[in-house]
Amino acid sequence: MTHMRTLALVAGLSVASGAGAETLIVETGTASGTTTLTMQVIATYGGVDLQINSGQTLTKACLKLGQGEIDAAVCPPPAHLAMFAGAGPFRNDVEAAKAAAPNIRGLFAFSGGFFHPIARAGSEVETWEDIAGLRVFTGPPAGSANGQSQSIIEAATGYKAGEDYEAVRLGWGAALQAFQDGQFDFMMYPSPTGNSTLEQLGPITLLGLSDEALETEVWANYSKQESRDVGTIPGGVYSNVQNDNPVRTAEYTMQAAVNASMDDDTAYALTKAFWENLPQAKDDIRVLSAINPDTPFKGMSAKLHPGAMRYYKEQGFEIPAERM
Repeated sequence: MTHMRTLALVAGLSVASGAGAETLIVETGTASGTTTLTMQVIATYGGVDLQINSGQTLTKACLKLGQGEIDAAVCPPPAHLAMFAGAGPFRNDVEAAKAAAPNIRGLFAFSGGFFHPIARAGSEVETWEDIAGLRVFTGPPAGSANGQSQSIIEAATGYKAGEDYEAVRLGWGAALQAFQDGQFDFMMYPSPTGNSTLEQLGPITLLGLSDEALETEVWANYSKQESRDVGTIPGGVYSNVQNDNPVRTAEYTMQAAVNASMDDDTAYALTKAFWENLPQAKDDIRVLSAINPDTPFKGMSAKLHPGAMRYYKEQGFEIPAERM
């Protein structure tokens, strides 16, 4: 295990680069996922002072960021867009979400990973259709993963949660334990490829999306947002996957964001620290391999922070008008 990977497993970590330096408060998702590891690139390799609070519900982190309670967060683009409408996970905080949404500014977007459709090897689930009538983990009680998981399942099968199967909602850690305990035989788990946590689940199989699934109206509606696309989990990534072949599934984009009030120099430093240290970090951490430095805006929902914009202009990027 690398030094950086060890740090990523610690919630509330503060990485200091000098006496008296300001420490920025950042909220991220699972400790072993890209939402946390991208911020660790900035802290561990870039030497920027960050207090990284991992294991957070990212929809709540988006709201706190827009309200100025934290300095930075990984804010899923679908969640940010939902804030403007006060929809989805923000339907109980409509006015607060609408007021906070315009205060979020982007630094960079990156491939967050893939929805892993995981079945227990040897169980009754051998195809998508086999989940009919079963308990299926779709995501935590709060957050946008539930809706995304259910849309992917509907595209693959036509099944609806609550009608054709029972949607189980648990925290990420509790869901992994529940799967290991046999409480359900199928789960939708968003994760970057190569996440060692998934190798602790015992023998599993991964179900892929068919051509027919990708031609459905459900998939068309799901993939309207640029942050949602189709991608491929390579074969041979996991030692415990029984079907050792590439699996086509839903890929998703995340975005690192800050509050609009952040000064330009700090936003510039954060952006630069990430991209200039990413190549070294990739050598150490395999789950970062899918991040493409040539597409720093793909799937982003937020306007770029002026400090980040300065960095991209220096690097010769053509910045899309909608990100200006």
